[in-house]
Parts: sequence; C-alpha cells; structure tokens
Amino acid sequence: LDRTNDDDRGMSYAYYNRGNIKNRMRDFAGAIQDYTAALTMEPNFAEAYYNRALTLIYLGRTREACYDLSKAGELGVRDAYNVIKRYCNK
Repeated sequence: LDRTNDDDRGMSYAYYNRGNIKNRMRDFAGAIQDYTAALTMEPNFAEAYYNRALTLIYLGRTREACYDLSKAGELGVRDAYNVIKRYCNK
C-alpha cells in the first residue's frame, strides 16, 4: 500500500478527532489509543500530545502526562507549560 504523507496527515487528524469524541463520551482508554495512533502517523502533532496528556492526568497517570506535555510545549502548545507547572514540578 503506497501512502503519501498527506494521507497519513489526514488519517492522523481523523484519529485525533475521534479521540476527542471518545474523551467527551468518557471513553478515556479509547481516546488515548486514538491520540497514540495519530502520533504514530504524525509524530509532531502537538495537539495530540497535549490532549493525550490531559487525558492521562485525568486518569492519574501523571508521569506519562508530563512527558507528553513537555513534547507538546516543545512543538508550540503554550498552554502545556501552565499544566506542567501545576502537575509536573512536584
């Protein structure tokens, strides 16, 4: 199967959007799986790191969340640093 980067980018957004829907439906494990799938296809998808981090914090998985928040911040999500200050510097 020959796939271009544009195809991967489109699919990464599909997984990201589905992850957001699963989050709203309180299917947090499913949301994390979808954000992870999006990141597999688009490794620099800042918002996917950020949303996965927020979901991980909600589940009490702070150490994993802090890694994702750091990555999101490096990729340009400014809000990530405020969340890092609150949850990761303990």
